[in-house]
Amino acid sequence: MIELKSFQQNLVDRLLKFTAPEYGVNEMVIKSPTGSGKTITLLDWVNTYLESTHDNVAFIWFTPGAGELEEQSQDKAKNFSSIRAQSLLDALNQGFDEGTATFINYESVVGKNKKAMLTETEKDNLEDKIEKAFEADRHFILIIDEAHSNDTDKAKEIISKFKADKTVRVSATIEDPKIPDKVEFYEVTEEEVIASGLITKSVVVNEGLENYLGESQDISAEFEMLFESAEQKRKEIVQGYVEHGVTGINPLVLVQLPDKSDSEPELLNRIESYIQEKLHKTYEDGKLGIWLSEQKRNYINVQDLDNEVEYLIIKQAIATGWDAPRAKILIKIRENMGEAFTIQTIGRIRRMPEPLKGHYDIDVLDNAYLYTFDSDFLNGAFAQKGVGAPTPLLKRKEIAKDFKLTSERALDLHEGQSEKNLRENLYQGLIREWNLSNDVELNKQKLKNRGIQLGNTIVNTYKQGRFDTMEHSEFLQDRERKVEADFRANRIDLLHAYHELDRVTHLKVSQVESLLRRFFMDDKRQNKHKLLKLEANEWTAFILNNWREIREVFRKVDIQPTISMGLVDIKENDFYIPITERYLYNPKMEQVSTVTNVYEGYTRSVIKGSEVERLFEDYIEVNEEAVEFVYKNGDKGTQYFSLVYNTASSSHHFYPDYIVKLKNGDVYIVETKGGENTKGEDKNIDEYAPLKFEALKAYLEKYNLKGAFVRDIAGTLRYLNEGEWKDDMVDWHPIDELFGF
Repeated sequence: MIELKSFQQNLVDRLLKFTAPEYGVNEMVIKSPTGSGKTITLLDWVNTYLESTHDNVAFIWFTPGAGELEEQSQDKAKNFSSIRAQSLLDALNQGFDEGTATFINYESVVGKNKKAMLTETEKDNLEDKIEKAFEADRHFILIIDEAHSNDTDKAKEIISKFKADKTVRVSATIEDPKIPDKVEFYEVTEEEVIASGLITKSVVVNEGLENYLGESQDISAEFEMLFESAEQKRKEIVQGYVEHGVTGINPLVLVQLPDKSDSEPELLNRIESYIQEKLHKTYEDGKLGIWLSEQKRNYINVQDLDNEVEYLIIKQAIATGWDAPRAKILIKIRENMGEAFTIQTIGRIRRMPEPLKGHYDIDVLDNAYLYTFDSDFLNGAFAQKGVGAPTPLLKRKEIAKDFKLTSERALDLHEGQSEKNLRENLYQGLIREWNLSNDVELNKQKLKNRGIQLGNTIVNTYKQGRFDTMEHSEFLQDRERKVEADFRANRIDLLHAYHELDRVTHLKVSQVESLLRRFFMDDKRQNKHKLLKLEANEWTAFILNNWREIREVFRKVDIQPTISMGLVDIKENDFYIPITERYLYNPKMEQVSTVTNVYEGYTRSVIKGSEVERLFEDYIEVNEEAVEFVYKNGDKGTQYFSLVYNTASSSHHFYPDYIVKLKNGDVYIVETKGGENTKGEDKNIDEYAPLKFEALKAYLEKYNLKGAFVRDIAGTLRYLNEGEWKDDMVDWHPIDELFGF
């Protein structure tokens, strides 16, 4: 039998108390860091419960689909004498017998993969087997593993069929629901897990990267620096094991690709080639593996401590629930900015390979190592400290059942887009904003004077340092890197810049590249749009150093085009407030219910996107006697209320923040924006506000509704709904005049 750590035993004791029939709460939520051994802990609880009670019970254990986690958990269950572990297929054949623990992959019952999903016959059989268990007076206890990823309506439907007496939900990211009379909450802290030796003492970020940043190095592409640094660290770990007599462990490097990438084939090919040609790890010699949904090689038993694979290419999808304690290094490849960070990602490399031994008290062996230039990813780590958690499913009040508005959609947002006209707009915008001409040498001097970086050197920043708990991840330091540009070697880095620019231009990546070449590269072609004539490497450095400045020019052009672009055909459809909804809330705040919100259970702890949203909701709540309901609109998706506005590059959907209905029947559409602080400084950061303002005015006039843009100034709300948009709030009106309260 496995000997539990003290914090694990404490959790088992708490679970045994919770499982007692006389205990007044039937649901328990457990927050436990990745690597805390929650599977072993839960299995010990199940085993102890079965041994001590001889209860007529069957356990149902739901696991996320990726990574075959249900098989891993089922295999671990075989180490416990009282547990009769079985798969869903076993249950479909022989039922849910007393003392069984059935491990069910969510994908098999509610997933999108048709091969994995149950047939209608199998679903009927599942319900039949559940019913037979009930006939035998058997009851169910449910375990929802990685509960954050399985909180869907379909999942709830499956869960409800078992009519469980007790339900346990476990995740590294779940938060206290703050309803102790209904849900028990238990948290295992990172500090406890680190102290036990189950996870590394620290996560070390970009250590040794500076050794590959010098101009003398024959390395230019970002990912090459990451790989060289990671390989050096892997060798240090191997040497550390040798020097201290640790045998049978082959440290693994995880290479994480972006989940969504238009250029994935090229990106994957570059990485595979580099690992095989420069690091000399190949599929053939067994040192390179890949585990993607569409491509798998050398991935079977890759989690074993002595497995020969040294580099494994993955995506985020594999991160949830996958267990490979020998993974010590993560290379996070960036391309698309804004890719979501998850705590599980870093958790993959924080497990100690020999949990019974714990820490080795050798620095290189007791840490995990992260290599990435993706600062946005790391900033996501800082932000994700358990502040936001999804609310339970909130139900719409009956008063809004029949409420209806006309919502606008554009089926093809780029319908009116002309690449030729857009190119001319962008060219004229660069001339206007940067005061350029057709004299390329003079333009070069003007750009230098503006602080635009020229030359062959790429300058960028990256994070470096170490942290133990996520609370301390913010202490990482910004470092600067300089490297000679290489047009071919920097291909992936350039793709990243193109992706950032296509967000503004709404062109294809290839079209963005073509524009940038036309404007700034000396391609020996004559065209009227040539603003600079840079050779390939200099052009590469120019784009990589200045894409943020270029993006701001393109954004301004999008708002104020020289040439008018075509309009799309706007489709109208009926909008009803969704029957159910979830919002993010702060579980650490007091759960004070609101009266005016359209959803039952909406509290003041729902996280507001800005100060003005909080002020507006408070204002509506204070005037509850006049308000029938207020609805906080979503910001993306066909299920939410939207308007259409046009820019130079395309048409866009605009989702006004609030719909308010008064008891006198008046309906208001309200969009909130940042206002001015006490120093008179502007907080409005939406450069598209004037265009959205015109779209809202037109909509209100068309449907004879009321509404406005609302901003705050020194804590008070003011509105604008007529005339032209004004950044200056002097002419904005007190909000009481809008509603007549």
